[in-house]
Amino acid sequence: DKHAFRAALEIALLLNMRPVDEFHIMRKLIIDGSAVSGFQRTGLLARNGYIKTSMGDVRISTLSLEEDSARRIDDNTFSLDRMGIPLIEVVTEPDIVNPQHAREVAEKIGTLAKFTGKLIRGIGTIRQDVNVSIPDGARVEIKGVQDLRLMDTFVELEVERQEKLLEIKKMINVKLSAYSDLSEIFRNTKCSFLNNQTVYGMKLSKGKGLLGFKVQNNKTFGKEIADYVKVITGIKGILHTDELPAYGITEEEVIMVRKSLNCSDTDGFILVACDDEIKKVHEVINKRLVQAVKGVPEEVRAPNHADGTTNYLRPLPGGTRMYPETDVPIIRLKSGLISEIISNLSKTPDEKYDWLKNTGLNDELSSQLMRNNKKLALYELITDKTNADNKLTASLILENPAEKVKPEHLILIFSKIENNELVKEAVPEIIQSLIKKHDFSKILKKYAPLNTKELNSKVQRVIAKNRKLLNHPNKFGLLMNELMKSLRGRADAGLISKVLKKELMKHERAAGNR
Repeated sequence: DKHAFRAALEIALLLNMRPVDEFHIMRKLIIDGSAVSGFQRTGLLARNGYIKTSMGDVRISTLSLEEDSARRIDDNTFSLDRMGIPLIEVVTEPDIVNPQHAREVAEKIGTLAKFTGKLIRGIGTIRQDVNVSIPDGARVEIKGVQDLRLMDTFVELEVERQEKLLEIKKMINVKLSAYSDLSEIFRNTKCSFLNNQTVYGMKLSKGKGLLGFKVQNNKTFGKEIADYVKVITGIKGILHTDELPAYGITEEEVIMVRKSLNCSDTDGFILVACDDEIKKVHEVINKRLVQAVKGVPEEVRAPNHADGTTNYLRPLPGGTRMYPETDVPIIRLKSGLISEIISNLSKTPDEKYDWLKNTGLNDELSSQLMRNNKKLALYELITDKTNADNKLTASLILENPAEKVKPEHLILIFSKIENNELVKEAVPEIIQSLIKKHDFSKILKKYAPLNTKELNSKVQRVIAKNRKLLNHPNKFGLLMNELMKSLRGRADAGLISKVLKKELMKHERAAGNR
């Protein structure tokens, strides 16, 4: 895709990166079902860039152009609606120092990419894979963070999880027994999880309190093990000592389980409802306990955007899952192409923000325009083509759906405001009329400003029609309201107010003379 290739190059150059001499397509093995071919095409396009942040430069190691994979609907279902769409992957070096910094970097890279105007917008179109590690911990990748408002929360809670797992490492001294069939104990149980199921139990020697230990927000280590069991075996959930009695399981049933498994006061136990999968379930639980002895396992985790916690997704992949794509030719980057892109390179977000401030806008107006590319482009166009007041221009663009109107019509509207041939109060009505496809010339004629004589006459007629209001303590406000109903968009509100005050003073003097 030539358009995607140029867009990726533009973003790379805005990130101060050096494009490669040759673009080689590689195949990345995908085994979770999200690529129907079993691989994803990807290619390294640029290296060694940086982005400026409030906490110093953050290095950008690589930028790649690849094809998107399928979107997961549930455990075994994928949607192909985005598969094959060109995707740009930007990878930073480990220069991010805290959760807030991670959010800042993600916002800066995302804003810069959006500023090119070549990206699809909307939730899910920009996704962050956040790698978190702490001293004595391990690299954990949080895959596909979409909501930047939760970025620092995801990082903070992952740091908390790793710290808690390191605490578990210091105190763990457990051994998992073989599994035993405990179905007879739960034959008449009121627990819906276990009723009419084959129920297995396994003793966790010296494990009392371990599975109820909280590792992330309100998630326990038992829930962490349950995530592993669910992903690897498909068994949805386990029950353990530290949460029982509960879920319909009685104290009597707990005592019977402990007796059957020969549990001491310091032992815990795990219950699982399954059939032929029990051997695999036992292996997975035991493996996770062995990992706990070592500390924090390297893995990929899925984000929960509801609360900022994460769930186990899969092991962290190694670096040997890519191999050359022999069906796609090498692309050699020509210096002329790079020079052409550089000559037409858009401003970075920081440069654009500085420009907005230099046009006289305050922080609030500048920030609002920065969050909307279409409105920002209109502001640039109108300030270039007219000499209308910049603050007024920005306010009217932001407060109205100006992006739905032809640019040439907007230029004429603001030119007329500049030359006092149109009042700013008319703009909302004019824009709405244009959206409804009304004739532009007739709209301009309808909202042609009143001259001084016409305005004085209109004000006098409204006063004459509402003489009973002249004795009211709020006569000015009531009469102003009546005038704005008929004159909105035909005269400046400040001018209407001035003329009304003048006419009211005349009436007051006349009344005094009588």
